[in-house]
Amino acid sequence: MANNDWLKHFKGFEETAKRFDDLIERCLLRHTSFLTYFLDENEQDVLRRVAGNRVKVSFWGGYEEAERKRALINGDEEDFEVVLLKASFSKFTHPQHRDCKGALYNCGARSDQIGDILADEQCVRVFVSENIQDHICMNCTQIGRSKVTFAPSAETLKIEKKMSVQSFVVSSTRLDVIVSCIARCSRSKAQELIRANCVQVNHIPLEDCSALCHNNCMLSIRGYGRFQYLGAVSKTRKDRIVVEIGFYQ
Repeated sequence: MANNDWLKHFKGFEETAKRFDDLIERCLLRHTSFLTYFLDENEQDVLRRVAGNRVKVSFWGGYEEAERKRALINGDEEDFEVVLLKASFSKFTHPQHRDCKGALYNCGARSDQIGDILADEQCVRVFVSENIQDHICMNCTQIGRSKVTFAPSAETLKIEKKMSVQSFVVSSTRLDVIVSCIARCSRSKAQELIRANCVQVNHIPLEDCSALCHNNCMLSIRGYGRFQYLGAVSKTRKDRIVVEIGFYQ
């Protein structure tokens, strides 16, 4: 891209946007493809927006509902080199997500080499870059107090995200009003969160407290989690709005 004026559309992610733009230009110039490491949802959104219609970009994280995914830029053969590793552990110990992540980091894996980590009462599943699977299998032998043995798995996963829906009566669908409901705080506190870049709408940080929330938009509030604004469903006799918000569990 000719100048850096376009970066104003990527506030907070300028360096990420520049990096992706350089990658895309290189792929186009050399007629090559590029496979990224795992990207979080913010990075995926930045890459989509930077790529636009200039180049084909595909994403895969090992299963359809994955949050962390690798991206293939300007590629036709969609080999994302993502491997699922699985390890069982004692029924008396239940390592948490943070325990699994810590164990993987301690054995030398980088965060961008690790995709989603799924831990339940019986096993832990982790999606990793193909080039690090052997290292993890050999070196990650303990999670918390549990001895584990990772091995590649060919199972196909389909994960349904659980969401509880709550209704709120609000004066408007302004962002600060909706954030106030979700965080259960005052409107002034909600405005502080928004102006401090702690609130993202569809993965984009917004500082405009008066921005209106649209149906099914995703809201991320730092320190509170991720939510989905489902929309207005009715009005009260006093002409206030009843909205529904999904809370991910």
